[in-house]
Amino acid sequence: MNKNNFYLIVCLISINCFSQNNEIGLFVGGTNYIGDVGPTRYIDPGRFEGSRTKSLTNNYAFGVLYKKHFNDRIAARIQINFAKIGSNDNWKGSAVYRKQRGKKFSNTISNEIGLGVDFNFFKFDIKEDIFQMTPYIHTGIVFLSYNALHYPNGIDTAKKYDKKSTFAVPITLGYKIKPLKSFIIAFEISAKQTFSDNLDGSYPQFENMNLNSQKAFGSDLSKDWYIFSGFTFTYIFGSEPCYCPN
Repeated sequence: MNKNNFYLIVCLISINCFSQNNEIGLFVGGTNYIGDVGPTRYIDPGRFEGSRTKSLTNNYAFGVLYKKHFNDRIAARIQINFAKIGSNDNWKGSAVYRKQRGKKFSNTISNEIGLGVDFNFFKFDIKEDIFQMTPYIHTGIVFLSYNALHYPNGIDTAKKYDKKSTFAVPITLGYKIKPLKSFIIAFEISAKQTFSDNLDGSYPQFENMNLNSQKAFGSDLSKDWYIFSGFTFTYIFGSEPCYCPN
């Protein structure tokens, strides 16, 4: 995370620090990818090289988040994440033609900055000192940077040739509880459809590509997806303003 991202969160927090409707915390979890390489399981966090032993150290995500609650149903959220994603045609669940092809890749999602809105299905008032729980949904817009990949001639492992940026639309479903006065735990699954079709190296675009890279493959009818599955741990802060008579 760079300094500009850190300052952005600090500024947003300081806008309304006098009311007890703020959350700040961490996200940790696993990732999986859906596109033109490997299996197409929608929720399969942590896969890497077919080894569950390696999963937690290779396909992961973590970040920081801040929420501003407007009422007991709606909150604005800003979140900054870093993640590793990857897939392999030889993994269990891949189509036969993909296993015969044998492509694999690993990529880094960096400087992912998301702005969006959470909606609680049930009343969830963080100012109340009682146990609460509710399912919720989230959506918005995400900006992210990633490694632009390609497959050099005669090689089945994708290689980086540039750094690029794109946008994504998250669709998130979660469930949260408030076990303590100032602490919230949530589990959520966030599917993010990007505006790129080259997280996996299947559609590279660069000068002299035809001389140095294999031909593009896969389908261009839909863009690449990646999924975050994990937990958020947030702290409620701020104090109610005191209105004193003149």
